Amino acid sequence: MASTEAVASTDDHQRAVLERQLHGLPNDTGQPISKPNITIYATRLDKVILSLSSICAIIAGALNPLVPVIYGVIVSVFNGFNNGIVEASKLRSEISTFSLYYVYLSIALFVFTYLGTLGFYFSGDRIARALRIAYLEAVIRQNMAFFDVLRPGEISNRIMSDMGILQEAITSKTSIMLSAVATFCAAFIISFIMYWKTALILSPFFVTMLVMFSVGGSYSVKHQKVSRQKYSHAAGIPEEAFSAIRQIAAFGMQTFVKDRYSQGLKEAAAAERKAQTIVACLIASMCAMPCLIYSLSFWTGSIFLVRGETSVASITSTTLAVTIGVFAIIRIAPSMQAFVSGIAISGSLFETISRRSPQDPLADNGAIPESLSGNIQLNNVGLVYPSRDQVKVLDNVTLHFSANKTTAIVGPSGGGKSSILGLVERFYEPTSGSVSVDGNDIQSLNLRWLRQHIGLVDQDPVLLDASIFENIWYGCADANDTTPESKRLDLVIDAAKKAYAHEFIMASPHGYQTRVAEKGMQLSGGQRQRIAIARALLRDPKILLLDEATSALDSASEKAIQAAIDIASKHRTTIIIAHRLSTIRNADLIVVLSRGQVADQGTHDELMARNGLYADLIEKQQIKEESQKEVGASIGQDDEVDAMPGAQGASQEPENEKLGATETTKVEDTTNGDPSLSVPNKKGAFSFLVDMSKPNWKVLTIGLIFSILAGLEIPAESIFFAKLLTIIGLPENKYSQLRRDVNLWTGLYVALAAAGFVFWLGVGTTLTYATQKLSKRVRETCCDKITVQSMEFFDEAKNSPSALSNTLSKSTDDLAGMGGSVMGGILTFTATIIGGIAVSLAVGWKLALVCTATIPVVVACGWLRLQVLAAFDARIRQSGVDSAAYAGQIVRSMRTVASLGLEKRVLDMYGWFLSNHAAKSLRSILVTSALYAASSSVVYLCAALGFWYGGILIANGEYSAFQVYVCFVCLISGSQIAGSIFTFAPDTGKAMHAARELQKIAELPDGEKGSATETTHEKKAVPSHLLDGPDPWHVKFEDVSFAYPSRPHKPALNHFTVSVEPGKTLALVGQSGSGKSTCLALLERFYALQQGQILVDGQDIRSLDLNSYRQAISLISQEAVIFSTSMRDNIAVGLVGQDISDDEILVACRQANILDFVNSLPDGLASAVGTGGSMLSGGQKQRIAIARAFLRKSKLLLLDEATSALDSESEAVVQIAIEAVKKNRTTIMVAHRLSTVMNADVICVMREGSVAEIGSPQQLLARRGSFWEMVNMQSLN
Repeated sequence: MASTEAVASTDDHQRAVLERQLHGLPNDTGQPISKPNITIYATRLDKVILSLSSICAIIAGALNPLVPVIYGVIVSVFNGFNNGIVEASKLRSEISTFSLYYVYLSIALFVFTYLGTLGFYFSGDRIARALRIAYLEAVIRQNMAFFDVLRPGEISNRIMSDMGILQEAITSKTSIMLSAVATFCAAFIISFIMYWKTALILSPFFVTMLVMFSVGGSYSVKHQKVSRQKYSHAAGIPEEAFSAIRQIAAFGMQTFVKDRYSQGLKEAAAAERKAQTIVACLIASMCAMPCLIYSLSFWTGSIFLVRGETSVASITSTTLAVTIGVFAIIRIAPSMQAFVSGIAISGSLFETISRRSPQDPLADNGAIPESLSGNIQLNNVGLVYPSRDQVKVLDNVTLHFSANKTTAIVGPSGGGKSSILGLVERFYEPTSGSVSVDGNDIQSLNLRWLRQHIGLVDQDPVLLDASIFENIWYGCADANDTTPESKRLDLVIDAAKKAYAHEFIMASPHGYQTRVAEKGMQLSGGQRQRIAIARALLRDPKILLLDEATSALDSASEKAIQAAIDIASKHRTTIIIAHRLSTIRNADLIVVLSRGQVADQGTHDELMARNGLYADLIEKQQIKEESQKEVGASIGQDDEVDAMPGAQGASQEPENEKLGATETTKVEDTTNGDPSLSVPNKKGAFSFLVDMSKPNWKVLTIGLIFSILAGLEIPAESIFFAKLLTIIGLPENKYSQLRRDVNLWTGLYVALAAAGFVFWLGVGTTLTYATQKLSKRVRETCCDKITVQSMEFFDEAKNSPSALSNTLSKSTDDLAGMGGSVMGGILTFTATIIGGIAVSLAVGWKLALVCTATIPVVVACGWLRLQVLAAFDARIRQSGVDSAAYAGQIVRSMRTVASLGLEKRVLDMYGWFLSNHAAKSLRSILVTSALYAASSSVVYLCAALGFWYGGILIANGEYSAFQVYVCFVCLISGSQIAGSIFTFAPDTGKAMHAARELQKIAELPDGEKGSATETTHEKKAVPSHLLDGPDPWHVKFEDVSFAYPSRPHKPALNHFTVSVEPGKTLALVGQSGSGKSTCLALLERFYALQQGQILVDGQDIRSLDLNSYRQAISLISQEAVIFSTSMRDNIAVGLVGQDISDDEILVACRQANILDFVNSLPDGLASAVGTGGSMLSGGQKQRIAIARAFLRKSKLLLLDEATSALDSESEAVVQIAIEAVKKNRTTIMVAHRLSTVMNADVICVMREGSVAEIGSPQQLLARRGSFWEMVNMQSLN
């Protein structure tokens, strides 16, 4: 019984540990569960400004309903003149007075609108900036389990796209809504003051609208929230693809990416359509209500008028006041979707912000001992990863790492070696047992203090997109360090020299200021590893963790750095994980870990004497030198290709192979320049959108017809309104006729309301559907276009995965500003103006001409504001992209950021990005607010002119009141509607820039960049005998010279000539940066060849169709790329687009020695692998990549350090599988671990892009040249 209770208690403890790592800590007992709200990010100044701006916006809104009061008095004056009560002279005097009231109203409206808009833009930008920082701070506070289940690109998408929508909701949209609500409330009050009975009868309409908004809005928020989450998930798919673009290109996975992306967008669109349908119904109802209100108001008003209870002026003022209130609500409609989206998005953002991390690096809690010796103890430690809770990674492990001693951990891949380092770094919590440092449980120590004393060099070191100097200086443990810049540089150089990185750094034009691009991908693996080691040495930690720290180095570099590590390890606790056992034989203690348990431990000699698992691993890795009986024998064609003349005299200085792509100098726009997002496009953005919308032209046409019909509703309504004003002005002796005519025209108003509802519903449903399809099509087109670009495109700093992904998500979101309800609304209001002018000219051309002349003034104000907004958005967008790209990069490099304790520096840098943007945007906000206020207030100046001139015409007997009413309602109301067009200006301004940005991507040239040599060949499909024939390819490099485009004066290959016979294996070896990986990149046609040619079976590869050619090649890279899908999908991409059975996949798994692991997973091939394969070890990732390549029936196999991440046991098995597969393929392999190339037919030693030595392994060993020296450096004997 006691045993059962103990097991249950253990299970409960494990569940509790996993639960808090996945979902965060619960709130403190006794505290209510609360989530942050936007207001807490407003400073006192912001609150004051927003309060004053809100008051100004409310006053501006409340001024609008004063117009009906003036209007009603004017109608009374006109009626008095018609009935002979008012004389012509008094009419002129009264009209002049009331026209001045309109002028005063216009001035007041301008001032209050300007102050209201300015304050919301200014403080809204500040609040959004604080919220962005708070969100990123909350993210980097989180534990690693949070990031394990995070979808790729989710954080950068939230910062770039979702935050943009939220910022818009709390700035321009809030200002508009406050003003509109104030107009609505003031109109409601004025209507009761003017005549309470009519107002009371109309009250149910207001209640109906409020209920519709409340209920419909809540449902819309619900669906919009689901939609944003799905869009956020979908946005991670292309970002993940762009980060692995070489694998995408090599395996022709563009369709695979497109299908996944398309499916993600489809799911998001389904939820979005539900929200938009609700909004469309609300808009249609609101647009129909004014007609119903006119009908009911005039009908009931005429009854009260006949009874003598009210006047014409009261009826008119009440009716117009209510109408203005309703139009205020209608004016909100275009902003409604953005506001609803902002509310929905804020919930997801605050959910992350309120999450309490169980391992918070910025928290001050936890003990801080006075000193640290470095004694580390694992007591009965068990570990289960929260994202894969059915697999036990460590099982009851007890280990002691002595202070100032070096302990090595070895064993098969997936045995739990790296997991121990993760526990020491507190990336994860043990699910049982404890980890202590100097006797203190590390869970009780301050996390920031602990990590400041630990230096970590990962198997796949991550560098941030900064200079080499900055990347090394990040090793400084103190974020507030005040060391002078010159002294910092001395410390960095000293660390770089110890890591043998100084020479290749100084070989680049910008030296230590050379930028390395995101993740340091512009450097070779060896160069990245040396910088990471320099970073760790600069830190001078008490605990040094090395996870395959020299796996990517050549023999010479490895031996030199190993000596530096040995010296550095003498004064600190060092834990080394290594597959290459030559690097750890001098360790004080070697621990053999297998299947999550300690299999053995001791010194090298003790373990060898036991002849156990360790000795077995050593034996499998031993390099055995063959007898030299072939010394002096001639080398046949299959064994050797003659070295180039002069190659033997090449300098032995290590060369930088990939640093050629690191320079980020500004690319000038030239006609022959590289494809670049900065090159202006001649084709108009609007034409681009029209072209992209053509597949939905039928739906779009129907929607536009509905928009025009909806726009003609107001001109028709002006006739109804003028007629009713004339009818209710009839004298008492014609009251019976008055009632008959009112009944007729109010009945027609009801019919007009029904028609308006249908038209607006048609606009909302058809155009939002077309916009959604446009957005999806643009996203897919741009994603497709990006994935087929040459590597030269991705080498440019501005085309980082984060920046491209943000363009896809944010720009396509902004694109909605030129489609759907926005464009439909603009077309509707345009139809209103044109229809109004036509009706007015037909009724009274003199007044029509005067009123029409005022419309361009309003339109000009709005147009100018639109231009300013477009320029404003263009200027700040880059800052927004930069800051979001930076945040995305940080999240993808979170393990590195956490281990180095860079959280505060990251936040400071992010804050600098945002502050820099704010300083640039202030002037634009001032100008934009003034233009918006002008476009809102100038309409009343036009009204003053219209009434004044209309009154003169009536006084002169030239026009009747009916003619003036028609012209006024058509044109002055039309001008007001024209002003409302520019409510859409923020959306349209951003959409214009977004369309231009996306157009540049969509119109990039496909595939490889053309060159002079390429244009001489007409591309043709790969001949069938090359693809389907039984024979593998004969591959030949013929006098090939190449330099990376961004560094044309530094050749990566220099007159390189080599040949490999069909079915044979060529191994390329040499120091880091000698040009090995460049050869594979050129074979894959990642870059355009500059000189010489590469032939397959005698055909220049540039003459062959790119996709067909790549289908015949399998590539296994040094860094395995794993996608955030299932295990099955990750292997099946080897034959993307083809139906593959599980049996075929399992056969490939068996060949790659990963079948046992796959079968051990609860869901087998259907198991998820985590973001970027976060649930897999390095060796497991590499074996998946190998299985992926085995599925491909290729003619050419390219291996770039294909077994570098495998332990000795796995490597031996996989090497056998590779040897078997190579029989039917021509193989070209790059390797630093020379044991993997000893079975090659030909080995080519490269130096500075040229052939230094070439021949069979036996011949090269017999010569005792460069290759023989490299073997000796790696030999364990």
